[in-house]
Amino acid sequence: MSSKNKTSRTTTRNIRFPNRMIEQIHIALEEKGSGNFSAWVIEACRRRLSTEKRIKTAQRNTEELNTRSGYFYHRTNGQ
Repeated sequence: MSSKNKTSRTTTRNIRFPNRMIEQIHIALEEKGSGNFSAWVIEACRRRLSTEKRIKTAQRNTEELNTRSGYFYHRTNGQ
C-alpha cells in the first residue's frame, strides 16, 4: 500500500476493495443519507481497533487468571 500527501494529522492510503463491497457501502451511505465514504471507512477501522483491544485485554486477563489459579492450586496442595 502506498502513502502520499502526508500532513501532520492524516495520511492518504490507496487500498483495493472488492467491487461488491464498494456497492454495498454506497447503498448503506445512501440509505443513511450521508455520502462520506472516508468517514464510513474510518469509523469501521475505529470499531475494529476497539474490538482488537478488547480481545487482547480479555486474553491478557485470562492468562493472568490462569497463572494465579495455577499458583493457588500448587500452594494449597503442598507443592
